Amino acid sequence: MCPSTFQKVMTTMKRNNLIRWILLSVLILLVARPAWTQSASGVGAGIQKFTKNKIDYEVVSFDRLFFHYQPPVDVEHPDGNITKGTKKPMPIPPEIKALNGKKVAIKGFIIPLTNSGQNINQFLFADELVTCMFCAMLSYDQWMTGTVVNPKGFHIEDDQYEEPVIVYGTLEVGEEYQDGQFTGIYRIKADGFQANRKKFFGIL
Repeated sequence: MCPSTFQKVMTTMKRNNLIRWILLSVLILLVARPAWTQSASGVGAGIQKFTKNKIDYEVVSFDRLFFHYQPPVDVEHPDGNITKGTKKPMPIPPEIKALNGKKVAIKGFIIPLTNSGQNINQFLFADELVTCMFCAMLSYDQWMTGTVVNPKGFHIEDDQYEEPVIVYGTLEVGEEYQDGQFTGIYRIKADGFQANRKKFFGIL
């Protein structure tokens, strides 16, 4: 084989190998793509949806729910710290209030409150991983209480408490009091949860 022919063969092989790697990369991205998908419709670009059991849930982040909320009354926490209340109720922004009653999907950390066997029925859901929601002094717009629609509750493995999960269900927005005590502004009636997808070879 003459040098020029050899060079042509090597060039062709390199090109074919490059094409194979590109196709493989595209295939990996398609297989490993997250459950969050771009919506084809919506008010504007960037609107996202999460689909489960043929139901579309609007993707809502804790960043979107955060507005430096202060409770209407002083709240004393178990560690003795006090969150000072405002003299009058702090209004919830209309764009957040509009989420009341909507089907949403939110990523965060689950802290169980009640359980039946290995399943949890009620939980706290937070923007950050903490061991005690009230001791950590997170703002009231950085966490919410959750109840599970299915009477059987959620079965969650121990290691899933240490990683963010996606909880999807019906969001309730508004101040809530129990036995005269202020308890928060966000609640979710959870239809289900989904663990984050594992990274592919630690990179995707």
